[in-house]
Amino acid sequence: MWSGSLVVQGDGIARVTATGARTALGQIGRSLQDVGVELSPLQRGVARMVRLMVMAAVAVSVLATFLYGLRGGDWMPAILAGIALTMGLLPEEFAVIMTVFPALGAWRMARAQVLTRRLASIEALGSITVLCTDKTGTLTENRMHVEQLYAGGEFLRLPAGPDGLPLAFSDLVRFSSLASKPRASDPMEQALHTLADVGRADRPLREYPLSPSLRAMSQVWDDGDGELVTIAAKGAPEAIGALCHLNDADLADLRSAADFMAGQGLRVLGVARAVHAAASLPPEQAGFSYVFLGLLGLADPLRAEVPAAIDQCHAAGIRVIMITGDYPATAVYIARRAGLPDSGVLSGDEISQMDDTRLRERLAQATVCARITPLQKLRIVEALKANGEVVAMTGDGVNDAPALKSAHVGIAMGQRGSDVAREAAALVLLDDNFASIVRGIRLGRRIFTNMRSAMSYVVAIHVPIAGMALLPAFLGWPVLLFPMHIAFLELIIDPTCSLAFENEASDAGAMERPPRPVNSPLLDRPTLTLAAIQGVVGLAAVVLAYAWALPQLPEPAARAAGYAVLVLVNLSLIFSSLPQRRSLQARLAGSNRVPLVVAAVTGVMLLLALYLPMVKRVFQFSALPTSALLLVMACGLACYLVNLAAGRLMPRRPAID
Repeated sequence: MWSGSLVVQGDGIARVTATGARTALGQIGRSLQDVGVELSPLQRGVARMVRLMVMAAVAVSVLATFLYGLRGGDWMPAILAGIALTMGLLPEEFAVIMTVFPALGAWRMARAQVLTRRLASIEALGSITVLCTDKTGTLTENRMHVEQLYAGGEFLRLPAGPDGLPLAFSDLVRFSSLASKPRASDPMEQALHTLADVGRADRPLREYPLSPSLRAMSQVWDDGDGELVTIAAKGAPEAIGALCHLNDADLADLRSAADFMAGQGLRVLGVARAVHAAASLPPEQAGFSYVFLGLLGLADPLRAEVPAAIDQCHAAGIRVIMITGDYPATAVYIARRAGLPDSGVLSGDEISQMDDTRLRERLAQATVCARITPLQKLRIVEALKANGEVVAMTGDGVNDAPALKSAHVGIAMGQRGSDVAREAAALVLLDDNFASIVRGIRLGRRIFTNMRSAMSYVVAIHVPIAGMALLPAFLGWPVLLFPMHIAFLELIIDPTCSLAFENEASDAGAMERPPRPVNSPLLDRPTLTLAAIQGVVGLAAVVLAYAWALPQLPEPAARAAGYAVLVLVNLSLIFSSLPQRRSLQARLAGSNRVPLVVAAVTGVMLLLALYLPMVKRVFQFSALPTSALLLVMACGLACYLVNLAAGRLMPRRPAID
C-alpha cells in the first residue's frame, strides 16, 4: 500500500480500485508537487548583491568611458578603460564561490557519511536551529532483540532459562512470529523470528497491513484445516487492546504493563490470535474475534556516540526534537538516555486534535513527539517553519517525502530509506547515524564561515580595482589598468576564492556558537564595513604609490609601480581576510598552505611581468629600479599591517556561523 509493488512474472487476477492521483502513492506524489523547495538564505543574499553590483558596474563603466574620451579625445583607450572597469566591478567571483565551495563541501560531507543531493543544503545545514530526528536506527543501533514478555498477568525477562518458555509465553512468541512477514527485512520482525526459532518458507493466505488509522497488522494462515484459518496480529498495545475488545479492567492492566515495559526503554508490541472461517474473511482486521495473548518488549540500544552529539547540538544552539512512532514512555526513556531535556511528550493523537496555532505553541518547547504518523511530520515541519525556525528533518519512508522536501534540509536514511524519500531529501545519511548529522552540521558551519570570508575578500579587492580604473579619469593621470591587467588579477582572485579560503580549517569553537539568524544579511554591516575599510586602505596605498611614481619615473615604469602595489595589496587582503581567530604565525604553520602557494606563484608571475621583456611589452611596463621595487614591497606590507589592525580594532560582531 505504501511502498508499491512491481510484478515481473507469473499470472494473477487483481481488482483495480484506484489509479493515478487517486491511489495512496499518487496522493503522496501530488503533495510533493505542492511543496516547494526552499531557497537558502545565502542564495537569496547573493542574488541581491549580484544585482546591485552589476547595475553599479554598468553605470560607473559608462561614466568612466565618457570621462576618458572627453578628456583625451581618443576613444579607443577610453573604451578599453571602460571595459577594464567593468571587468573589475562585475562580481564573477561570486559564481566561483557559489559553485566551488558547495562542490568541495559535498566531497567533504561524503567523507563524513553524508551524501549531498542539493548543494544549497550544505549552507543551510550550518544554520539550522531545529533538528527533527527519528529514533529507531538514528539515535539507536537498530539491532533489536526481545528482552521481556508479558502474558497471563506475569512478566518474564529473557533468556528464560534451561526449562524454556511456559506455555502462555510460548503462544505469545509463536504468534508474534506468525504476525510478521516471512522474509522480514525489518530488524523488529527479524528479532521476533529469531526468538520463535521458526523458519517459514510459505506465505500467508492474506495480509491486513498497518494503516494510519489502526497501528496493527494481521496475517491469515492455513494450518491444514480446510474450513478454519488462524489469524495472528501484532501492533501497538492500545490497537491490539481495541481489536480484542477488552473490558475496562483488562485494558487498565494492559496499559499498566505496557507503561512498565516502556519505562525501561523497551519497544512494546501487543499480540493477539483469532480463528475464522476460511470462506468468509472480513474486509478489515476488526472483523475477527481476537484473543489477547500478551506483550513483548524489544530493546534497541542507544548509539554510544549519541549523547555527546546531542550535547554538541545544544552547545551550538540547535534544538533536537525526537519524532517516533513508539510508545510515549519508551520515547521518554530513550530521550533521557540521549540527553534531551524533559519537556513532556507531544503525541500524534494530540496533534490530530490541534489547530495550527496550538501546534506551533506546543512545538516551541517540545523535545519528544511519540506515536507520530508519517503524514503528521509535514504538519510538524510547517509549524516549526512558521515559528521562524530553520528546520532539518530526517525520514526513511515514502510518506516522509513531503516533510523531507518541505524542510529547509531534508535528510533521508541511506540504509533503510525508500527511493522516494531519498529523491525528496537534500541529504542522504549513508550510515543512518545521528552523529554523522552533527559532523555534517560542523562542516556546514565551516563552509559558510569560509564562504563569508571569501566574499568579504571579493568586496574588499574590488574597491582598489574599481578605484584605480576610475580615479585616473578624474585626476588626469594616465590609464593604469587595461583589460589584460584585470585578467592577470583574476588569475589570482579566482583560485584564491575557490581554494585558499575553502581549505581553511574549522576552529575549535565552531559548535559552541548559535546558528546564524535566518533573516540576517549575507554580509552584515560589520563585515561590509571592515571589507570597505580594507579596500579603501588598499586603494590609498595604490594611489599614493602611483602619485609618487608618475613624476619620478617614465609612464610605463610608473604604471608598473602602481600595478605592482595593487598586486601586493591583493595578497595582503588574502591574509587579512582569513578568519581572525589565528595569528599569522599560526596560519603559516597551519595545514592550509594554499594562500602561501598563491602568494609564491603570484610573486613569480609579477616579477616576470616587470622584468621579462616579452611580458613587459604586453603589459606596457618597464623595469622598476631597486628603490621603486623596495617602495612597492613596503606599501604591500604596510597595507597588510593596517588592515590587520583594522580587523582587530573593529567592534566584534556576534560570533555566529
